[in-house]
Amino acid sequence: MKRKAFVIFFALGGLNLAIAEDTPVRLDLSDPNLVFVDDAVIPIPLEIFASLDKLGRQDWGVQVAERSIKIDGNRSRMAMLFGLVVSEGFIAVQAQDKEGVRRIGRDVLRLAEPLNVSPAVEGHANAIIDGAGHGDWETVRGELDKTRQTVLEVMKTNRDDELVALVSIGGWLGGTDALASVLKQNYDPEGSDLLNQPDLVAQLRKYFNDLPERARKGDLFSQVSNTLIFLESLMKTDETGVISKGNVVEISVATSNLVSAIYES
Repeated sequence: MKRKAFVIFFALGGLNLAIAEDTPVRLDLSDPNLVFVDDAVIPIPLEIFASLDKLGRQDWGVQVAERSIKIDGNRSRMAMLFGLVVSEGFIAVQAQDKEGVRRIGRDVLRLAEPLNVSPAVEGHANAIIDGAGHGDWETVRGELDKTRQTVLEVMKTNRDDELVALVSIGGWLGGTDALASVLKQNYDPEGSDLLNQPDLVAQLRKYFNDLPERARKGDLFSQVSNTLIFLESLMKTDETGVISKGNVVEISVATSNLVSAIYES
């Protein structure tokens, strides 16, 4: 099965690699044309949601979840939560939810402090809030992506490499959860191929397991590890070349449960 001709980019820390148009959805990590960054390729939220557009018009409003964020001293959890919040920002933009986007801009500011990136993201967060107020969705989308890039760059400068990884994984999780939710509600065999990512999930598992133990300590991160193992087993096409509706439902449940755990821990 081929993807409906479009280009998707995968990135970590603002460095991009491209997969050619009309390529298979499954990411072949042995492809010599791929460029790796720190041995990892992670799709960023902006491009994941560009992929969702290929599924046609959706009721994005039902995908915008009003969640309260809990700030604590677990910077690993804060990093994953930051990635999730940025992902949800893209969902709110798709829904043109002004109040939802403004709330996410405020959440970005709150999360920036425990991650030691407040000065770098304050301008982006304020631009997100202002842009939402004016309904300037193109600007908001751009500022969300700049926020992600800026945070990863500052974390690298601060030598918080484990936080870079967790922000990126959180962003991937948020986008994948949205994709699975859409497909669960409006199952489409061709669209299911967008979830055909076993090689990518295997790489994410390696990336996560290579983090220092201190960065993935506790029940929440055991759930992250177990969920990645489970998703790898589900994100494979069957003999007909599709991911079954049953597997899509299980993917949606697994990602949704992990998202909730990150918010509520």
